[in-house]
Amino acid sequence: MRDLTKYIRFGLQSFIAVCGAVIVWRAWPLDRFSFAIVVAGLVAAFIWRRIDKATDAPSVDASALEAHAIMLRADQDGKISFANERLLQLTGYERGTLLGQPMRVLHHVADAETYAAVDAAMARGEKWTGETRIIGKDGRVLWTRMTSVPQMDKSGAYCGSLRVHSDISAQKVSTAARDAMASLNLLSEPLFMVCLDTYNLVFANDAAAKLFNWNRLQMAEIRIFAVDMLYDRLAVQRQVAALKAKQITEFSFPATYHDVPYLAEVQLIEAAGMEPRLYVVLRDQTESMAIARTKDELVATVSHELRTPLTSIKGALGLIRSGAAGDVTKKTSDLLDIAYRNADRLVLIVNDILDLEKMAAGQMDYDIARRDLVQTVKEAVTANEGFASRFDVSINLNTDDEPAWADFDADRIHQVLSNLISNACKFSSTGAQIDVNVERRPKSFAVCVVDRGVGIPSGAVERIFDRFTQVGKSARARSGGTGLGLSIVKSIIESHNGTVELTSVEGQGTTVTVVFPRATNTATPANLIRSAGGKT
Repeated sequence: MRDLTKYIRFGLQSFIAVCGAVIVWRAWPLDRFSFAIVVAGLVAAFIWRRIDKATDAPSVDASALEAHAIMLRADQDGKISFANERLLQLTGYERGTLLGQPMRVLHHVADAETYAAVDAAMARGEKWTGETRIIGKDGRVLWTRMTSVPQMDKSGAYCGSLRVHSDISAQKVSTAARDAMASLNLLSEPLFMVCLDTYNLVFANDAAAKLFNWNRLQMAEIRIFAVDMLYDRLAVQRQVAALKAKQITEFSFPATYHDVPYLAEVQLIEAAGMEPRLYVVLRDQTESMAIARTKDELVATVSHELRTPLTSIKGALGLIRSGAAGDVTKKTSDLLDIAYRNADRLVLIVNDILDLEKMAAGQMDYDIARRDLVQTVKEAVTANEGFASRFDVSINLNTDDEPAWADFDADRIHQVLSNLISNACKFSSTGAQIDVNVERRPKSFAVCVVDRGVGIPSGAVERIFDRFTQVGKSARARSGGTGLGLSIVKSIIESHNGTVELTSVEGQGTTVTVVFPRATNTATPANLIRSAGGKT
């Protein structure tokens, strides 16, 4: 059709040119023949103009379609024979690379059934319209609205198809975002999003807006650090800085709002085309704290009730073992030894539970005084040599005799060191050596207890200081512990403004290091009482 139009236009142009030449040749005044020539030329010019308009309109339409739509043509074998510029721009392909490739290189795997329906419609000679996805060269996904039209040859046989796509990716993203926001509004727990750069509020679900009485029209003006919640602001800002530095991806912290305790869970979310955001969920801890408090009170009550009779039982067994009630046979003495050790173990467990209760309530008292840490370490090592011999383990103390002055409660630090040394003994193999090292650092002293025992699995290191945490059934059977010791160690050391460090390799051993601040001067201050919270 386009070729025929060209020929007609060429013929009209030639005829008009001839008419003009005749008019010039004949000159004025015009006779009838010349007048007929002029009329014929005008008619030809009019027809030419109409043909120009008719042929220009499709050209403009095609140009607009080319700029807006994605167009593909496939041959009867399903291979790409034409791809317009718009497709190449959106997918990142080069035309030479794409032509001759099967159509499926652009198909999303999840649309296999959809494209099967398209192929079936083309084979029947029917048009197909629906939503599909196109995969770009770099894996990007384009949502499109596609119309596929079958192409038939002169005999009516299928010879290919023309596919026209409209990019609806932005609409899909917008719809998905609206659906996501609607889902978040259905959550009963307060949730809000914060811009990582400005800390301004970006979104808050209905529960958060109600809790903080936020006006949705003014949310963009709200800076999250200005919200009147009680929490450790410096600690949270440090964690946020760690998020920005990509050191962590999430963290949590306790907070209180209008006397209601919450656990705030914070996660960094980064997505293409969106500024980094902090997602914050507030979880009400009222019920869980009440349950924990009830459990602690029950354990404490039972422990208090057990301690007095256990102490009496242990004392009575001790008197019988010593012969205060008369001579005992060897067999009876062996049975009494077993009973006494178990009674002693029960007393230690009860005391540990009561210590934890006091620490949690901030009621543990410490007799803090300027003391020589080296001397306390030597006493703890000596006190545990008998225990080590039960496991056929030796203790090697590495330190010099120069005093290491620090402010601490000697009995509590003795308790800490005994716990660490006894753990090392229980988890070491027979004949092994345990090293106790005193290190002098610029602003602190460190006591390291090193064993070469079973070690701790990497997945359990983070929770090893939690209450009632034990690792491995075989180790538990050998140690006979309750999992409270390291939790008590951590609490005591932190109450002395110190830290506890633990490194372990499963199958090779564990090193626990407790660090004490150096005394600011060598003068020995008067003793003072300090609670677990560090207040004097």
